[in-house]
Amino acid sequence: MKKKLITTLLLLLVCLSGYSQISWNAKAGVNISNTINSGDVDFKPGYQFGVGMDYYFNDHWGIQPSLMLISKGYKIKGDYPPFINKSEQLKSYDITDNKVYVELPLLLTYRFNVSGKYKLIFSGGGYVGYGIAGKTKNTATLLDGSTRKEKMDSFSEGVEKFDTGLAAGATLEYKEKCSIGLSCDFGLQSTQSTFKNRTYGLIFGYRF
Repeated sequence: MKKKLITTLLLLLVCLSGYSQISWNAKAGVNISNTINSGDVDFKPGYQFGVGMDYYFNDHWGIQPSLMLISKGYKIKGDYPPFINKSEQLKSYDITDNKVYVELPLLLTYRFNVSGKYKLIFSGGGYVGYGIAGKTKNTATLLDGSTRKEKMDSFSEGVEKFDTGLAAGATLEYKEKCSIGLSCDFGLQSTQSTFKNRTYGLIFGYRF
């Protein structure tokens, strides 16, 4: 089912590219991410970039499929439980989880003129993604004050690579070429236990 969904979106990108109403765009930016339902975790800074298409049915409504490379994850600090303290002499942990996904958003867009040179575009829809790389780093502090650094694969121990969720954004476009916008992803797929990805981005674009 997961492979069929990704294949369908890829075929849609190919089919739409045959229409003259299509315009292409490149985009890149920064983001912050954490996970929903995972307790008191902090946001982790990251990046996102990719290419996309805009296909408008009329002056206002259109669709925007994209192919993105996006980093997600979280940061968390805390003290180890007492039973771990005694057995391994561990005091506290400082964990950063960084995952990299290939993501395929498909958004419905609505644009309107703000002035002669500026357009405001609102978008909403969904995405599917697949984790291609990731590292989880932990700096553990021991009871004697020394530290121990650990690394592991973010997708080990049964962590789900497939991700899907809702996406939305707002973009200000200048002369139908340059743009700056805000984006957000809310994961619906539990990647580990009940953890779900959440990402907020600032992205710059250029339309060809």
